[in-house]
Amino acid sequence: WTEGIYNFYLHCPTATDPTAAPPNCDSITILVPCPTLMRKEEYSNLSKKDAIEKYKEQFSDELIDQIRSSVLKRLSVVEGLEDISEHIVHEVVDSPVTYCDSYNLGAGTPFGLSHAFNQLSITRPSPQSKKYENVLFVGASSRPGNGVPLVLLGAKSVSQKALKKL
Repeated sequence: WTEGIYNFYLHCPTATDPTAAPPNCDSITILVPCPTLMRKEEYSNLSKKDAIEKYKEQFSDELIDQIRSSVLKRLSVVEGLEDISEHIVHEVVDSPVTYCDSYNLGAGTPFGLSHAFNQLSITRPSPQSKKYENVLFVGASSRPGNGVPLVLLGAKSVSQKALKKL
């Protein structure tokens, strides 16, 4: 994962909604799928503040800078984005450590189980419990996956399965 080439999602709402940013500006969100925090038993007795400091070692400033540079370099080959880094007015960088700290998400993933490629789509757990026939799961940690549209599709599918079981 740290080899220097990172996949990413890019969302630019101003492409279809010019009110999403001030005039003559864009609002761009870039999401780089990354592993969750590696939970460590020895951190469980630390204060939250001390544990967060330890977890920051997994997503160091150097690693975040490396990822940022890689993404901006890839974007700079797109016509019109050659000098994108010179036009950044405001930037917020989040990592699994940020999500762990701000939202009390144990492994630091806002998308349920994990957001690495081995936890996307069909590799997520089934909505049907393996242990209990009458238990169904829905949400970001089960299939079809995370994000509002997929969670809503999952909810529709699970509700249909639940109705059939009645």
